[in-house]
Amino acid sequence: MTPRLQALPVTLWNAGYVAEELARKVALAARPAPGLGVGGLFAGPDARGMAEPAALRRELRHRAGAGRAAWTWVVRGHDGAAVGLLGADTRARRAAIAVVIDPDERRRGYGSEIVRALASWLESHRLALVETRVRADDPASERLAMVTSFQPTRVVLAIGWRLWCRPPSR
Repeated sequence: MTPRLQALPVTLWNAGYVAEELARKVALAARPAPGLGVGGLFAGPDARGMAEPAALRRELRHRAGAGRAAWTWVVRGHDGAAVGLLGADTRARRAAIAVVIDPDERRRGYGSEIVRALASWLESHRLALVETRVRADDPASERLAMVTSFQPTRVVLAIGWRLWCRPPSR
């Protein structure tokens, strides 16, 4: 997908392997309230702040079985090691995206690189609006949204979650 990173699809067949590989590496965002659609696309952390492998496996299998509405990729570096997860939920002509990067792999530009690539790809496939959800208490996610051309809106989806949209390219 980029010169440094590959985004490989998570399927029903590899979801368990991906969950086992990444569950102890990523601190995952808590899910928003039911009915709000996407945002925090992946299963929440356990008491230690890590993703519980069984919960992540269930979530990845659920997303893989959702068809074209929910796409999920495992992000791998040039050496093949998993560095995070990338997701896009589509509805009509909108796509909501999320990325989770292994804390040991952060501050290397992986998040911004993969989000830019996915957003550009989605826009080139005639999706009119690409959006993401950012928690108000998460300055790193706000910076990532800003550097990848997302702009905050006035829409608050749940306590602490704000909708950010990427203006359509002309």
